Amino acid sequence: MSPVGPRVSKEEFMLALGLNPQDAQHEQYYRAMRQDEAIIVYNRMHQDTSHLLDSVRADPTTRPPFFWHHIRPDRQRWAITEIWRNAAPLTRPLFDRGGTNGEYGPNWVSGWLLYSVFRSRDVRNNRNRRKGETSSGAEIDPKKAKQNEETASPKKGYYDPVRNGTL
Repeated sequence: MSPVGPRVSKEEFMLALGLNPQDAQHEQYYRAMRQDEAIIVYNRMHQDTSHLLDSVRADPTTRPPFFWHHIRPDRQRWAITEIWRNAAPLTRPLFDRGGTNGEYGPNWVSGWLLYSVFRSRDVRNNRNRRKGETSSGAEIDPKKAKQNEETASPKKGYYDPVRNGTL
């Protein structure tokens, strides 16, 4: 079983872990690992600013949710180990498969899960806006969003029939 990095898809993650993304039982394992273990540690990391880089912690405007890249590397490692250490008996064997001293250590499984929680709760996450929501939860008018996209993005120096339309 080869470790995967934190930016691979859920399907790639599950396959690397030896789980079938199409199997309902395997999906339950995944959800238990993410919701019952990774999210608990994520929530603990957001109770105060002690996990943040000094420069971010010193900024009085810093408020949760925090960004992954604002967490001190030693606290990232602590959180990854904490998820693994507190794994339930049902999911412990899956977390044990992720132990490594390599690039994605100390545990690529808990590291992927924790990073995915940070990513999914990032207010800048484009997937949330694509669903027609703003970070405040308000609905977006699709026509206005399209107009904003067109006026906000500078035109490239070449003709693209998809972007520029046909003559």
